[in-house]
Amino acid sequence: MATIDRIGKYRIDGVLGSGAMGVVYKAYDADIARTVALKTIRHELLDGLQEADIVARFRNEAQASGRLVHPNIVAVYDFGAYGETTYIAMEYVDGTPLNAFLVKDVPMDLAASITCITQLLRALDYAHARGVVHRDIKPANILITGDAQVKITDFGIAKIESSTLTQVGAVIGTPSYMSPEQFKGETVDGRSDLFAVGIVLYQMLTGVRPFSGPASTVMHQIIHEMPPRPSERQPSLNPAFDAVLAKAMAKRIEDRYPNAQAFLDALNAAYMQQTGGVPLTDEDNERTVLAFQRPAVPEPARPTHPTGASQSMPATGSASSLTSAPEWLHGLAPDLQTALSTQIGPVAKLVLKNAARDAVDLDDLCNRLLPHIGSDAGRTQFQDSVREIKKKHGLSTLATMSGRSQAGAPKTQLTQMTGMPTLLQLSPEQMEAAQMKLAVYVGPIAKVLAKRAAKMTGNADEFYRLLAENLPDPQERARFLKDVGRS
Repeated sequence: MATIDRIGKYRIDGVLGSGAMGVVYKAYDADIARTVALKTIRHELLDGLQEADIVARFRNEAQASGRLVHPNIVAVYDFGAYGETTYIAMEYVDGTPLNAFLVKDVPMDLAASITCITQLLRALDYAHARGVVHRDIKPANILITGDAQVKITDFGIAKIESSTLTQVGAVIGTPSYMSPEQFKGETVDGRSDLFAVGIVLYQMLTGVRPFSGPASTVMHQIIHEMPPRPSERQPSLNPAFDAVLAKAMAKRIEDRYPNAQAFLDALNAAYMQQTGGVPLTDEDNERTVLAFQRPAVPEPARPTHPTGASQSMPATGSASSLTSAPEWLHGLAPDLQTALSTQIGPVAKLVLKNAARDAVDLDDLCNRLLPHIGSDAGRTQFQDSVREIKKKHGLSTLATMSGRSQAGAPKTQLTQMTGMPTLLQLSPEQMEAAQMKLAVYVGPIAKVLAKRAAKMTGNADEFYRLLAENLPDPQERARFLKDVGRS
């Protein structure tokens, strides 16, 4: 196929993704000096009998999204045709689909889950108030930016009230996230989107989809069966979340929350019950940004698994890929990653891999992991989990993992765990310079990582070393340390 360098007024700078009907390009609008995502359909690739419906749906997406101007919704700028190509020009988002962060059987960090769903519900409340129902809310259509901002995309099957383009086929959506009324071909409104949000939230809180299997099985489950309560699958969850999700995923549309704001209010109340009345803090926000780091690309030595267009974690999220870990850790890694993920989310895999690099034994490793857990309660839960892991694998439990010095354990981490105050010997200008140099490698999360490292040590050399530990590649670590004068 010939390389395309321009579609209408848009200069084509690269390909973001492709499918059976067309390609999404990274493009540039020189008229207003703006980078855009150009979503296209190629008419010659379409079945003539379906072409009218598909183009109508495409136009419907432009009309639906074009009515919405909200920070959590991908904006649409333009709709048009050029030769045999119909296109939508939309906001370019440097983000990763939510599904890339979801690891089977591993719940997401609770604060990260609440922050994500809060943004999602606010966006839907805005869209529903303007007569737009998405109808295909699912993790693949929820983009997460480097600073943990949510962006809803793909309004391709949205319903616009009072429009002649409301239906393109009776049953539209993605089976695992569809509402009962969508399967039945009944009237759909904003409460159908809320049902899908409930499914997404359930999956984030438990690590498991509430409805799974072949499409026919999923349809039967969604119409007739209630899934196990979230607290049954994740005992650390307050039962208040059970009530929230039961209402969100009620079979009858009239039994659900009347609107997205009501859902959000109930969710916030459940979170307050979970935390004993403590709202989200700055530290929770930092953990959220860390939880939504761009997932690692699968290691070349591992067999590849077919996934979506986005780069994502290995399908299983297995800790068995810690090939560089010491031999004593290999059998323990999956259990440790699961225990750590419960406290800090999917970033646990990277944290575990980096901490294991220099750890001499399990107790030393745990001392290196504890500072990455943001609360005293979380650290206690993790220590309890490690004791259970030791019992499971028949290991000695002589060490207390309470911050007592272990061979090779960083002194500054032990200082933080024992509560001794530290003051970082760096000026604000030096801090900012270190953050900017780290951002070259990790992006926007550099600010959070620098803030965390500053809390963990009062020594400048140790501060830079802690920052370097966030870079798995040895050459990048060496380059960073050289850049900051610590080679």
